[in-house]
Amino acid sequence: MISHKRFRLVGLFVACDVVGILVAFFYSYVFRFYGYIIPVDPAKGIPPLKSYLVVLPLFLAIHLLIFYIQGFYKSRLKRTKIDDFFFISLNAFLTIIIVFAIMNYVYAYSGAESTLGKLSFTLSRGFLAVYFASVLLLISFLRNQVYFFMKRRYARGLNLQNVLIVGAGDMGKMLAQKLFQYKDLGFVVRGFLDDSRAPGDTVEVDGGVKVLGRLDDLASVLDRGEIDEVYVALDLSNYGQILETLKVVNRYTVAIRLIPDLFQLLTLTSNIQDLDGIPVISVDEVPLRGYKKVLKRLMDIIVSAAGLLLLLPVFIIVTLVVKLTSRGPVFYGQERVGMDGKEFTIFKFRTMVCDAEKATGPVMSKPGDPRLTRPGRFLRKYSLDEFPQLINVFRGDMSLVGPRAERPNFVKDFRDRIPKYMLRHKVKSGLSGWAQVHGLRQDSSIEKRLEYDFYYIQNWSLTLDIKILWMTLRGGFIDRSL
Repeated sequence: MISHKRFRLVGLFVACDVVGILVAFFYSYVFRFYGYIIPVDPAKGIPPLKSYLVVLPLFLAIHLLIFYIQGFYKSRLKRTKIDDFFFISLNAFLTIIIVFAIMNYVYAYSGAESTLGKLSFTLSRGFLAVYFASVLLLISFLRNQVYFFMKRRYARGLNLQNVLIVGAGDMGKMLAQKLFQYKDLGFVVRGFLDDSRAPGDTVEVDGGVKVLGRLDDLASVLDRGEIDEVYVALDLSNYGQILETLKVVNRYTVAIRLIPDLFQLLTLTSNIQDLDGIPVISVDEVPLRGYKKVLKRLMDIIVSAAGLLLLLPVFIIVTLVVKLTSRGPVFYGQERVGMDGKEFTIFKFRTMVCDAEKATGPVMSKPGDPRLTRPGRFLRKYSLDEFPQLINVFRGDMSLVGPRAERPNFVKDFRDRIPKYMLRHKVKSGLSGWAQVHGLRQDSSIEKRLEYDFYYIQNWSLTLDIKILWMTLRGGFIDRSL
C-alpha cells in the first residue's frame, strides 16, 4: 500500500513538473519577445515560436532526468522546503547549461540543417534568464500545492489508511515515527496493542499514540471495522504471539505487515539485495554513495583549493606569530582515524609548547589547558589552528564536513565501550560537522556527539553540507570555552 501511494504521489509530481516546465517555457518566450521590457535586436527580429518548440522536448527530458537522478521520483519524496528549493534551483541551472551547450554545438558544427530541425537561431540569453526564474518558482509552487491538496484531502478523512501496530517496543515506536513522516500519504496510526502497557497509556511518539489494549484484544479491535492495516512489530522471542496474531488477522480483510526483528539493529540505513535468490539485508548502508559521493568530493576540491588561495595571507601571518613567540615547528602533524578506520596525518598550526605530551602521553585538551601558548589559545578560540586541514581536504584524507577525526588511542577506547561507535567512520572525517556547529566540541560528551554524527550520516545531502558550512562561518569556528 505504501508503494502504491508513493507511486501515485510520484505521478502527481511528474505531472506538476511537466506542467511547470511547459508554462515556464511559453511564458518566458512571450515575456522575452513580446513583453517590451527586454529590447529585441532589430537586426535579428523575433524568432518564430516553432523554432523554440524544437528545443522544448530537450528541456523536458533533461529536467525530468535530473529530477530522477536527484531522487525526486525514487527515494525520499518529501524534503524540507529549503532542500526542495535548492535542488530545483540546481536542476534548472544544470538544465539550462546543458541545453545551451547542446544547442551551441549543434548550431556551430551541424550547420543550418540538422536532425533537430532548422536551427537558424541561438537561444536568447534573456529567454534563459526569465526561464530560470519562472521554472524555479512554478515547480516549487506546484509541488507545494500537491502537499497542500493532499493535506486538505486527508484532513477531510478521504482515502485514509488506518494503521494498528502490534507491539509498542522499540520497533513499534520506530515504525510509528516512520509512518508519521508519511502522514501526507494518508497513514494514520490509530493505536498500539501491547501486553507490557496498560490500555489507555500514551506511547511517546509524535503527538502521542494510545495503547488500545492487550494482544488478546486484537479481534475485538478489528471487529470495529476501523483498521485497514495491521503491522506486527514483535521481536522473535514472541514467536508464538506472532503466529497467533497472524491467525487472528487472517480472519479479516485488513492487510497485514510483518516487521522483521532486524529492524531494531539498524543504525544507519538498510538495503535489501538479492544474492542469487537469497535476500541479504545490509544494516549499515550510508546515503553518501554513487554520484552523491562524487558531488561531495568535487565540492571539497573546489572549496579547499579556493580557501587555500584566499587564506594565504592568514597562513603567512600565523606562521610568523607561531615562529616568533615559541620554540618549535610551525605546523603540527598528528595521527587521526578517518574513513574505514584508516589512519592519516592531520595538519594543524602548533598551539602548544613543544613535547606537550611527553610526560602525560596522549590526552584530550581541556579548557584552561596550561600547555597552550598565548597565541595558541587565540588560534584555538577562533579555530585558526584548523585551517591547514584544508590541505587534508584537498588531498582527500578528509572532507569539509563530517564527523570529527579522533586520535587512534581515543578511537580504540571509544569503540570498546561505546556500541556502534565505528559506524561514524563510514564517511570521511570533516573540518567541521553537525556536532561542532551545535557547540559539541572535544570536551563534550562523546555519546552526545555520536548522536549528531549519526544524524548527519543518515540525513546527508549537499544542502545539509552547505548549511553546516554556513553555520560554521556564522559562529561555529568560535570556541566559547577558551
